[in-house]
Amino acid sequence: MAGSVQGTWICKALTCLVLALCLLSTMIQLVLGLYQYSAADLLRLRPRLTRSVMDVLLTFPDIFFQPRHRYIHRGSRRNFQQDTRAKITSYWSTSRPPLRPSGRASDSSVLASLATVASAPAHLSEDTISFAHLNIRSLTGKTHLIQDLLTDHNIDILSLNETWQQPQDFTLLNEATPPGFVYMMQPRNSGRGGGLAILYCETMRVTPLTVSSYGSFESPVCQLPGSIPIIVATIYPSPKFNKEFLNDFSAFIAYLSSLSSNIIIMGDFNIHLDNSKSLATRDFISCLDNFDFQQFMETPTHFKGHILDLICCTGLTPNDCTAEEFPSSDHFLFTFNMTLTVYTIKPQRVITFRNLKNINMDNFQLDIDAFVESLQTISPSDLVNFYNEGHLDILNLVAPLKTQSVSFTHTAPWFTPTLHILKSKGRQLERLYKKTGLNVHKEMYFSHMHHYRDSIRHAKAACFP
Repeated sequence: MAGSVQGTWICKALTCLVLALCLLSTMIQLVLGLYQYSAADLLRLRPRLTRSVMDVLLTFPDIFFQPRHRYIHRGSRRNFQQDTRAKITSYWSTSRPPLRPSGRASDSSVLASLATVASAPAHLSEDTISFAHLNIRSLTGKTHLIQDLLTDHNIDILSLNETWQQPQDFTLLNEATPPGFVYMMQPRNSGRGGGLAILYCETMRVTPLTVSSYGSFESPVCQLPGSIPIIVATIYPSPKFNKEFLNDFSAFIAYLSSLSSNIIIMGDFNIHLDNSKSLATRDFISCLDNFDFQQFMETPTHFKGHILDLICCTGLTPNDCTAEEFPSSDHFLFTFNMTLTVYTIKPQRVITFRNLKNINMDNFQLDIDAFVESLQTISPSDLVNFYNEGHLDILNLVAPLKTQSVSFTHTAPWFTPTLHILKSKGRQLERLYKKTGLNVHKEMYFSHMHHYRDSIRHAKAACFP
């Protein structure tokens, strides 16, 4: 009895053990099956995952990503109501607009062209500028003297006091201005006398400046553009003493100082600077010192021995200040020069040329053959004239004359004819290289330019030992 009971329990225990092993093997197979998915299987499963995600897939971020929700614009979340009670009626044209007339265009021939000097190219350079000042005491009968003065003394800028010009009267100044010079003027608006002008070479870029008018003196102002602008002014106060002159002059130079640190003021100040005991002289010198101006005229400028015409500068120092008598005036002509960095204008000239390189030689030969066939037996002189005129007509037809404005500069002293030939050869090689793009032409061009550069260095060394 006891043995049968024990056998029964053993059988039950074995049965439970077998069932447990079967259950455990089933679970292991399920788990192992999850890790045996291939990448292609997981990619096929990815679109079907919408809510729940198996944790095992999170371990493969390269092939799995959480599906994103579809984007919904915030405007679609609002409650809009469409009003269909009234609609906007559209009107469509059944014909096209007429075409714009081809002849309707701007006529450029009625437009005024800029002056040649104003539109000419300018370059910044350091040059020695020659200045001069003169109280001319009326230009009448002295215009030829002013022309000779500008040309013989090589003056670049000349200021004139007491021109006695009337408003809208330009005759005398036009006669006094030689070719290659221009002027700016400021006549006295009322009364007699007065009037000022500044004559300057047209190769210089000069800009007139507008300043406040003062009742105690006249003064046109201009500016020389450059790295640091240079203000040039000429001044002429009334010969009669005016107690407002120093106040006006102080305001005048204060305004000019706000425009530039380099200022040149010249003119007949009607102050006896040679009389150091004069109260007007001491006040004037004090006014100059307050604005860091210095007066450079030390010799008499009037035939009575007084120093009336002055040169007042700040930031600049004039050189070679001289004063000499001038005919037909009781004031002396004083001159000086300065080395300034200013813009100079290259004068332009109009040249004519023919583009002979673009001539079609075949057509040219046909025109000449037709011309020769038309020749008739006439006298030798008529034959020569007919021959010259006929060939000129053919040349005008195939290569007409063209005009162009060009700028001429002075050739450097070291630029020899050999260098000119080398430069022309370099331009030919450059055009050839740009046309073909071949490396052999590039090497030829670069090698020639190296030779040209060395030749320039040797030429400069020979010219400036």
